[in-house]
Amino acid sequence: MPQTIDEINNKIKTNKAQVLTASEAKILIKEKGIKHFSENIDIVTCATFEINTNAFLYLSFGQTDPLIYFMDASINDIPACITGPTDVIISSVSSSKNNIEYSGSSIVEDLVCKKDLHLKAAGRNLEVFPAKEFETWFNLKDLNYARLFLNQAINQNSIVAANSGDKDINSNMGTLIAKLENSTFNSSSYLNPLINDPACKTIGTGTNIWVAGSRGVILGHGSNHNPSQHKNKHNIPVGPSTTLSLFVDIENMHPKWIRGGFIKSFGPVLYVGIGIPIPVLNDEIAEHLAITDDMINTTIIDFSIPRRSKPILGQCTYNELRTSTVLINNKPTLTASLSSMAYAFEICKTLKEEILNRNFLLAEPSIPINMNGEFKKLDSRLSEFV
Repeated sequence: MPQTIDEINNKIKTNKAQVLTASEAKILIKEKGIKHFSENIDIVTCATFEINTNAFLYLSFGQTDPLIYFMDASINDIPACITGPTDVIISSVSSSKNNIEYSGSSIVEDLVCKKDLHLKAAGRNLEVFPAKEFETWFNLKDLNYARLFLNQAINQNSIVAANSGDKDINSNMGTLIAKLENSTFNSSSYLNPLINDPACKTIGTGTNIWVAGSRGVILGHGSNHNPSQHKNKHNIPVGPSTTLSLFVDIENMHPKWIRGGFIKSFGPVLYVGIGIPIPVLNDEIAEHLAITDDMINTTIIDFSIPRRSKPILGQCTYNELRTSTVLINNKPTLTASLSSMAYAFEICKTLKEEILNRNFLLAEPSIPINMNGEFKKLDSRLSEFV
């Protein structure tokens, strides 16, 4: 019989909830079938541990004495955007003036690791905010709050990046060796929440999620949201499609699950682990939870052409990618993941344990994810005004 999120939460509170990780769920469905699974399992935990390049950190400081209204500010020599008298935003991809490998992503990691950071600010020329400059060291406990906003927290699918050109390319997908000698991808494939709930039947604005050990909330669809992406026969997009945005207080994050990084000739990146529980409300949801890597296709893109529309070199399944070799233009090509399946597995298990220990409840989405949105592109309109 179909069930509700409230009914599942009551099972969690009374230690009656049956919870499986995404891996365990797929094994059980294969052995016992959809009907048995749907009748006996309440929740499936899904996860990703992938590269993120679209995030910002909101820091709320207290007031100084005498009062100051920031005009300019920097943290560890990284410029900040001013959002209030003593509130600032740091982009995850902004780099230090003195060290391009130290970024806003590094600041996130340092704060989570309880390290001290250097704040330097200049004040506006205001009568009621007379202080003209302020400088101090601070750490996470000195802030009123520190919130991380991930504008493209989870991607439903990714692409495979390759390079058919004559020169190596340093890209946002790592170093791509010339003449199709290697390829890379950034996906947790069958562990991904949006693969297990492709139409977002259980995920929406207000959904409770696990982010690097802390509690976060889904805000809605994210950057580069493209629900109109072509789908395969299993109704799974064959490339980047639905995306989710979220926010989370970083106070309770664990440094194991969030890392600042740097990709050569591209720039800063943030590695972050995210877990989402999928409630098994009915047979339709259970059927999607049966998806495995051999049922998920992705598109191989040629990065040798630096244009918005790049050549397509074919498609492959994640089952093929996980063998470390994929066939591109009839050539066996070494492939490597930029994400960590091992960490995603561990997050699934961690979230399962938190639910079984009654430390994590589900939340009914207040607004559904827009699955009919148009993916817009940025084109010049200057000619219209000449």
